[in-house]
Amino acid sequence: MFGATETSGHKELDGKSDERPILLGGTSREMFELFLEHTFGRARIGPYTVDELSSFLRFCDMYQCFHTRHFVIARIQSSSRHFHPAQLINLAIKYHARALFPPAFKRLVDTPITQLTAQRRELLGNTVFTDLVYVQAAVDQHRRIVAGEEPKILMHASDCQDPLGCDEDWHAIWWNGMGRFLLDGRNPQPYGEAVKRFKDLKFGRVSRGCKELMFKIIEQETAFAHANQFIEETCNRLVEQLIFDSSPSA
Repeated sequence: MFGATETSGHKELDGKSDERPILLGGTSREMFELFLEHTFGRARIGPYTVDELSSFLRFCDMYQCFHTRHFVIARIQSSSRHFHPAQLINLAIKYHARALFPPAFKRLVDTPITQLTAQRRELLGNTVFTDLVYVQAAVDQHRRIVAGEEPKILMHASDCQDPLGCDEDWHAIWWNGMGRFLLDGRNPQPYGEAVKRFKDLKFGRVSRGCKELMFKIIEQETAFAHANQFIEETCNRLVEQLIFDSSPSA
C-alpha cells in the first residue's frame, strides 16, 4: 500500500515514517505510552497515579480497548483507597464501569454530607447526590433506633440469679454504651467498632451466661441488616439506572 503511493504521485500516507506520524486526536504522548507499556508487557516501576489511571480508562473507552480496559479497572479497584469515592462514581458512570460503583457508593454513605465540596458534588451528579442524602437520612434514623432500643433478653441463662436486675442493667449499659458509641456527635462509631467497645464495659448484674448469649446476637449484626439492605438496593438501582453494560464481560 505504501509502495503504491510512491509511484502514483499521491501525498505520503500518515504512519509511513517518523515525519508523517498518525495523529490520535485527544490523546497525549504520555497516555499512549501507558497503552504501549501495557500492550507490549514493559516492566512498570512503581504504581500508577490517580490521574494516569483516570486518563487510561478514558483512552480505553475512546478506542474500545476492552482487554486493556479490564486491566485498568482492576488497577483502579486495587488502588481505590487513593481515590475519593466521588471520583470513582464519576468514572463508573462516565465510562460505564459497573464494578467501580458499589464499593464507592458504600464508602460515600459513611462520608458526612458536610465534607463533600461543591466539586465532589458535581462529580456525583444530581441523581446520585439526591439519593445519597436520602440514604444517609434513613441510615441515621435507623442508627438512632438501634441506639435507643436494646435487643431484649428473651430467656435468661441458667446462671442468672436476678432476671429483673439483669434486664435493668442490660438496658442501662446498652444506652450508656452502644447508644453513646453510635450517636457520639464528635466521633460516631460504625456498628462493628461500637460492639467491640461495648464488650469491654462493666455489666453490673448481667450474668455471664446472659452476656455471652446477647453478644452472640449482636455480633451477627442483625440490627443493621435493614440499613445495609436499603443501601444495597439503592446502589443496585442506581447502577441499573445510570450505567449500561458496555461489553459482554464488563
